[in-house]
Amino acid sequence: MHKLFAFISLSLISLAFSLPNKALQEGASEKIASDHFHNLYQVSDGLYRSEQPSKKGMRELEAMGIQSILNLRRQKTDEKKLKDSDLHLDRIPLKASKLDEADIFKALSLIQQAEKPVLVHCWHGSDRTGAIVAAYRMVFDNWAKERAIAEFTEDRFGYHQGRFPNLIGLLESLDVELLKKKLEENNRPDQE
Repeated sequence: MHKLFAFISLSLISLAFSLPNKALQEGASEKIASDHFHNLYQVSDGLYRSEQPSKKGMRELEAMGIQSILNLRRQKTDEKKLKDSDLHLDRIPLKASKLDEADIFKALSLIQQAEKPVLVHCWHGSDRTGAIVAAYRMVFDNWAKERAIAEFTEDRFGYHQGRFPNLIGLLESLDVELLKKKLEENNRPDQE
């Protein structure tokens, strides 16, 4: 009888500890298997993230049904890679060490207005991309800051915390409600 009680108790304890982990995984970004990417993830139905796509990578994205690209790089424009492509390109040249709330607003505004699905990328798909995706999670997916930052810092995405520790502070200090309000106002049709 004691063995049965011990077994049931241990089973219930194991179940209790496994439930929060499953809850944390709901809505987690899913890795997309690809020959042309090593950091390609689906964040939501309308948003993907990756490192700098190659020309073949751009073709793969188009075949996947991606409609828009948001390039966060300062050096590469993607224009040559998108020649003969129907993908729509937006670009905000950002510097990870100087990223601020105005940059986040501009990126989220472009994502909001872009034809979906949209892919956001920088060089590695880690720092600039990760910060924008974390802000997206807070603003559009209504994630708590702690949850969005936890996803941002997951090893699989490659965040360079030693080089860009400022990004955590930026995300922690975001005025999410103000961003939501500004994006709502920005998305309203002109009223005359």
